[in-house]
Amino acid sequence: MASLPFKLVEKKLLQYLEEDLEFGDITAEIIPEKLVHANLKVKDQGYVCGIEFSRILLEAVGLKVKTYKNDGDPICKDEIVLSVKGSSKTILMVERTVLNIIMRLSGITTQTKIIANLISDSKLPIRIASTRKTTPGFRYFEKYAVKVGGGDPHRWSLSDEVLIKENHLALFDGKSIDEILRKYQKMSSFSKKIDIEVETLEEFETILDLDPDIIMLDNFTPENIRQAISILDEKISGRKPLIEISGGISPDNIKQYLIRGIDVISMGALTHSVKSLDFSLKIQI
Repeated sequence: MASLPFKLVEKKLLQYLEEDLEFGDITAEIIPEKLVHANLKVKDQGYVCGIEFSRILLEAVGLKVKTYKNDGDPICKDEIVLSVKGSSKTILMVERTVLNIIMRLSGITTQTKIIANLISDSKLPIRIASTRKTTPGFRYFEKYAVKVGGGDPHRWSLSDEVLIKENHLALFDGKSIDEILRKYQKMSSFSKKIDIEVETLEEFETILDLDPDIIMLDNFTPENIRQAISILDEKISGRKPLIEISGGISPDNIKQYLIRGIDVISMGALTHSVKSLDFSLKIQI
């Protein structure tokens, strides 16, 4: 995963602050202006993410920051992950934006790390990947949190790879799936992979003869996945397409899907329904 230039990251973070600040913090107007320090403390257990982004934002508004943890580090309840020193009004102004960022990213990293550890324990060469089910405007940071947790960001945008799904196929007015795939293979750049979604074993067998880069088994049961892998091994002895599975997979049932022969498990749940970790930022008087 490539890093964005510092100034671009800083600009994005300041835009989040601007959304919350609008025309100023009217509550802070009458509080005393003091030089204070505050501690950012975790109230949950998990893995932290967003330390560096928090530092960038806090320093961008003139505060001094000291960090005690790095992104991806395990954290326990009541640990201080960073401290900040500066204007009391500025700290109050930026408090919620920093908390929102670090809480959400730490939740994503924690969930990804838990699943990545399960896969590691299975000794199977399977990648866990996120999807494009991300918060608009926040995708870079959420994909970063997946990466920190040991996951694969998968597609960043619609331009990353050709991903042919059910709704695409439905719009081809009855054309055969092999005809559709041939069209995409002809128009796609050599640098772009083609990933095609199948919903039945019959579709899977048809696709195998057409040399796609990736076949996504959508909403397949564990038993049907095993059947598909058996068909793959029987029909192809040389270079094989990557096998991706998706649909209905969650942290609660993922152990059922740790099957030899799978290359990628893509899960929208890594980002779209994750529980944020709880943090607090407390001024020390």
